[in-house]
Amino acid sequence: MDKMNDIYIGRQPIFDTNMHVYAYELLFRANSEENRAKVIGGDSATAQVIMNLFGDMGLSAVVGDRKAFINFTEGLLLRENRPFFPRKQVVIEVLEDVEPTAEVLAAIDKLRREGFTIALDDYIFHPNAVPFEAYADIIKVDILETGPKKLVEHVPLLKERGVRLLAEKVETREQFDFCQKLGFDYFQGYFFSRPKIIQGKSLPSNKIPVLRLLSNVYDPDVDMHQLSSIIGQDVSMSQKLLKMASLSGKNHEVTSIHDAVVRFGLKRLQSWASVLVLSNIDDKPSELFLMSLIRAKFCELIGERVGDLSKDSYFTVGLFSTLDAIMDQPLQTLLDELNFDHKIKEALIKGSGSLGLALKAVKAMEAGKIDFELPEGFSPSEVSQSYLAAMEFAESLNLTE
Repeated sequence: MDKMNDIYIGRQPIFDTNMHVYAYELLFRANSEENRAKVIGGDSATAQVIMNLFGDMGLSAVVGDRKAFINFTEGLLLRENRPFFPRKQVVIEVLEDVEPTAEVLAAIDKLRREGFTIALDDYIFHPNAVPFEAYADIIKVDILETGPKKLVEHVPLLKERGVRLLAEKVETREQFDFCQKLGFDYFQGYFFSRPKIIQGKSLPSNKIPVLRLLSNVYDPDVDMHQLSSIIGQDVSMSQKLLKMASLSGKNHEVTSIHDAVVRFGLKRLQSWASVLVLSNIDDKPSELFLMSLIRAKFCELIGERVGDLSKDSYFTVGLFSTLDAIMDQPLQTLLDELNFDHKIKEALIKGSGSLGLALKAVKAMEAGKIDFELPEGFSPSEVSQSYLAAMEFAESLNLTE
């Protein structure tokens, strides 16, 4: 197989002011070694990888109907042939190392007049980059490199010119709030998945039964009476299950929580419990829940092939990998509440074993990492296909609607 066919793609969400996903930045990588993902340098290689994305993977499979930010090198900007991307969906992102020469500015101007949206990447208000501002629809500001003082000084000036601003590298809720007040339109970073540390905060009691239910529904030695007991401890959970059970069997009167649990079935309980823990958490963006399910499905697909442990163990590791961010608690504290196998706990905390390797692989792809170890027996293309399949699975659940 031609190694140019080994494609890696990562995507990073871009949020609007309501913390809804506006777009994804796509990060392209091609494989150059058997068990490591590396960047293949050069404009032709980058163009080939992008071509493979649109021709083989399909843009809709990766971003749905949202916009896609695609990085452009100077060489790609200056190519005579015009991009074949859908103009309304693709945002051309000019990389920070591109110089504002007359040729480059003319090329950007032509792309813009043809209907493409132009974004500037990693902007830090350097005088040398000022010529780009007149051609930009969106400016992505590196807030960590720029600092609050320069942001306060420059943001109002750009807003007056009608430029949309995207705050890059937003790491905390405080940074998000600060940039939102300044007038930024979009946000990118890991603020949505970083736990907000509040000293002395304990896990709300109504979340504990949900976590225990999740732990038990994936236990190979699951006891349906135990599941009934856990659900029965929480009025809200019981009401939701009884309502679901009544919808699935209108001709059968439910006589007890256990009756509902048995009729509902273990597989449906697993799906229901997984979604339950991801729902009704108002202060978290839905993209975080989507990420949980993508990771879970990716790890499950890896586990099916590796075969050393149950695929449910792999699914559980992926699903619980964002639990600290969802619950605003240290992961170790949360895992202490759950009766997980030690291999699952070690994978989540230390990234160890084959479970941990699958989790590290999906995290690397999310972040667009260029060097990570592949799960045993997987080629780069197969890992990429598993990631795409996981994204399609998670999107099909419509949890972000």
